Amino acid sequence: MLRRHQGLRTWLQAVFRSKETPPPLSTTTARSFGDPDQPSFAPLAPRNMSETGGTFPPLQPLPSTSVIDVAGQPTEVIETVSLVRSKPALEVIVFPGNPGSGQFYISYMRSLHEALMKKVGCIRVRTLSHLGHARGVYKPAFYTLEDQVEHKLDFLESYCSDVDAPLLVVGHSIGGYMALEAVKRWQARAGSRRVTRSASKAKGTSRRTHPSDSCRIMALMPYMQFDEDCKKQISLEKLARRPYVPAAVAGFLGLVVPKFLTVRLLTAFDKNLERESAGHVADQLLSYTVGHNAFSLAQDEFRALRGKEIDWGWLRGNKGRIGWVFCPGDHWAPKKLWEQVKGEGGGDFIRFCEDQFHGFCTSARASKGMARLTEEFLGGGRGGDDDDDGL
Repeated sequence: MLRRHQGLRTWLQAVFRSKETPPPLSTTTARSFGDPDQPSFAPLAPRNMSETGGTFPPLQPLPSTSVIDVAGQPTEVIETVSLVRSKPALEVIVFPGNPGSGQFYISYMRSLHEALMKKVGCIRVRTLSHLGHARGVYKPAFYTLEDQVEHKLDFLESYCSDVDAPLLVVGHSIGGYMALEAVKRWQARAGSRRVTRSASKAKGTSRRTHPSDSCRIMALMPYMQFDEDCKKQISLEKLARRPYVPAAVAGFLGLVVPKFLTVRLLTAFDKNLERESAGHVADQLLSYTVGHNAFSLAQDEFRALRGKEIDWGWLRGNKGRIGWVFCPGDHWAPKKLWEQVKGEGGGDFIRFCEDQFHGFCTSARASKGMARLTEEFLGGGRGGDDDDDGL
């Protein structure tokens, strides 16, 4: 027994002596400890540099999730910032579709960095989840389409009025309607305040253009009107009349079905749905409150957009900063809306993409294609009446 204890003591002493003189830090490790003369993020060289053309692969920022206050409402924000030491040269705000969890757009956010960072520099992308659509982040309430539009307007006023960098507002599906409507109201409010303040200011005072006047808007397969001729919209409208029924089903499935099984079933059912997005469905949507809010919003969308006229006057007046993207087989943004936008002159950038689909954010390939379209839009690309672009 004594020999055993002596052997253990000798072994422990040898271990602690080896830790007293640690090996010297490598260059990469030294940078990670905050050497002021070195960049904060130093990528490791790939084993085969020929795979990246002899250059380092672009660094992909990790998304961060936070909860902020927007006019008294707790709001989930997913944010990515380019891994370079500089102020953002471009601010991008993304408004989701329905369901409106920002988690679905992480692949698109990463693709934006990959597509734009070399040309623009530092980029900050923020995706704003709808009220009540982020699990665990909501008040005990159900929100209408008008509530969600005002929520986006409050965010733009509170968090984007003082941005120095160019601003791009992206909206997908019903988020496209929200983006156009929120920017229109933002511009009207900012304009009325400028008129009020101008009386108290001396003439000739220079001021910079307000972001509501200069920001660009990109509507991705926007849901703008209820289509009485679309059988799928009519059937979904009937389902959404009692939102508590599908919400109860979603809540029950979230309680009894394991997440891994849910992911497998979803990916088997929808070939465009990748595992990461299926995981977000299992995490976010299979709860009663989130499901109820998603179907309550759908119910109000059908009610509010039935017979609603599109404000073509405002769209034509701002067509130089508005971009549209459409895809085949889309019952939310049908081809006749694409033709209507072209006919009314609602934008200078209008694309009909044969290789896209409405739920592009659930696919990494489609998200990369949409990021390339975003890059083209920011680069001043113009779409003619017969401009049908694929990925």
